[in-house]
Amino acid sequence: MKYKSSKQRDMIMNYLQQIHGHVSAEEIFKNMNNDGQKISLATVYRNLNILCEMNEIRKIAHPVDGYQYDKTSRPHYHMHCVKCDSIIDLEAPYREELNKILEKDSDVKILSHNIMAEGICKDCLKKES
Repeated sequence: MKYKSSKQRDMIMNYLQQIHGHVSAEEIFKNMNNDGQKISLATVYRNLNILCEMNEIRKIAHPVDGYQYDKTSRPHYHMHCVKCDSIIDLEAPYREELNKILEKDSDVKILSHNIMAEGICKDCLKKES
């Protein structure tokens, strides 16, 4: 589906490009309003869904907190830190060949895959030592 340009969608995308990490719709709503950019929570959700459909951002299922949004739409992997509950991007290269392996083993057509690792992030590891 083709979408017209939207002031609110541009505001959300601009916000996402300025932050580091992954955020929930509620965090986007709260932070944008705290910064004086008046926007409703329903508008944030609607535009995040459109941005996902447009393949501009990615929606990530957080194991504890529902969904978070990633400003990077390129295929890549994530890790959930079991200590601080953050989601981080892993620098490991995306493995297209995994799609073919899964297809061969399962007799299906794989379009893409997502991997969410569980572990402890660098910051939490530093705190432990």
